[in-house]
Amino acid sequence: MRKMSKLLIPTVVVGTIFGATSFSAMAATETVESGETLWGIAQEHDDVTVDELVDLNSNLDPTAIPVGTEIQLDANENNGSSGNSSMVTHTVQPGNTLLGIAAVYDGVTLEDLYELNPGIDPYGLTIGSEVTVVGNTGDSGSDADVVYHTVQPGNTFNEIASVYDGVTVDELIEANPNVDIYSLNIGSQVAIPLN
Repeated sequence: MRKMSKLLIPTVVVGTIFGATSFSAMAATETVESGETLWGIAQEHDDVTVDELVDLNSNLDPTAIPVGTEIQLDANENNGSSGNSSMVTHTVQPGNTLLGIAAVYDGVTLEDLYELNPGIDPYGLTIGSEVTVVGNTGDSGSDADVVYHTVQPGNTFNEIASVYDGVTVDELIEANPNVDIYSLNIGSQVAIPLN
């Protein structure tokens, strides 16, 4: 029994050390977990500084990053996403359901989400994953440049901007000149510019 424990304990320790850590040299984004800060994320990645993270993620408030937010770690990742500007995705947050996600976006139904996300498991939404909410419509009408977000309890312009790829708080303010950013009414509509 003693020989087995002498062999088993070092094996368990080595397995725990290497099994609990994961290395991803190619990761261009990272999903924020509870308690993480930009400084802590910069410390985990040797090739990025806090200032670079702030610049790459200008749509985020560096003092209040919502859990589940996907942040850019590499400038090249931003360059590749500009070709699909009319597609809107929703980053899944804790407690989200497909029905709840559809309710947040004006004109989006549960059926639309199933059609835009083939094979999605409504009972197994992964926190931090992306759900396509509005696809490439190709419409040339004025509504093709805007999607509407239904304000939920606790929403702020910063939080709303962080949900939409490439949308900044300044763009939201410009698209909604008659909306008081300090007093968003639950259930009201906020225009989200797609271009």
